[in-house]
Amino acid sequence: MHGIRYSGGGETRTRFTVIGFPWDFGASLGRPGARYGPGAIRDACRWNLARIRDARIWDLEGGRVIDLSGLQLTDAGDVPIAAHDRAQTFQRARDMIAQAVRDGSVPIVLGGDHSISLPGIEALAKEAGRPVGIIQIDAHLDLVDDSPVQGRYSQSSQIRRALELEQVSPARLVQIGLRGFNYPEYAEYARSQGITQFSAPDVARLGAERVAQEALERAGKDGAAIYVTLDIDALDPSVAPGAGHLEFGGLSVQDVSTMLRLLAPKVAAFDIAEVNPVFDFQGMTANLAAKLLFDLVMTRVASDAA
Repeated sequence: MHGIRYSGGGETRTRFTVIGFPWDFGASLGRPGARYGPGAIRDACRWNLARIRDARIWDLEGGRVIDLSGLQLTDAGDVPIAAHDRAQTFQRARDMIAQAVRDGSVPIVLGGDHSISLPGIEALAKEAGRPVGIIQIDAHLDLVDDSPVQGRYSQSSQIRRALELEQVSPARLVQIGLRGFNYPEYAEYARSQGITQFSAPDVARLGAERVAQEALERAGKDGAAIYVTLDIDALDPSVAPGAGHLEFGGLSVQDVSTMLRLLAPKVAAFDIAEVNPVFDFQGMTANLAAKLLFDLVMTRVASDAA
């Protein structure tokens, strides 16, 4: 396993802990294979790690050279998977993520199908000592309550389960990138609960910067700690073919990059889900995930150093 690790050698100002979560037993409707996502993303991150020189890296899109002397980027390895026992596996994930939060680090969880977000949100809710807001960048709602096929714990239900937590409120859930067609009963549910939703066309119309700013305001209400989850299928399949399910008309790389850079200074925990190397084309999707991960990490470092 190639870990994502870096120590700037100076006084630490920014801590991240990478945790792999190679789980795809929640892929009850989508394509399995996301268990290989953490390894593929780690491999792809080597390119950018190799570009660091003397604790500095040139962020061409940000127009700056970033001082990394205060960065501590640790890789805690993978969640130990008990394939026969979801509850045990998710508890192990909660423990690892909670430890990162207690250490003053921002957890970065690499999935895995999108059910992996639930233990991360639960861990942040337990450790943050304040309300939690969720910014979900995703093509899909993930609000399924229960179904004969998927049950209550799947890649389609983790946000619904998270809303049951005392620290989480639908008023602090922002969903970005939604598109396509979905079950009609969830239209009424989303409206009645006061969930904020921006479709992919909304992002194109309003602009990524405005959407990100509104997301921060709504998810961060009441001083909430912000959990950001990125399902790679939020992006258009033309740039992210290695995903659990493909919905055309997705977000552009530039829009997602812009949003993550604006969210970075406020994020308390982050995950990337549904990168599926089994269906990827020449590593495109894993490399995209690595690029977006570095957008968030390096922007946070620059912000903390300012």
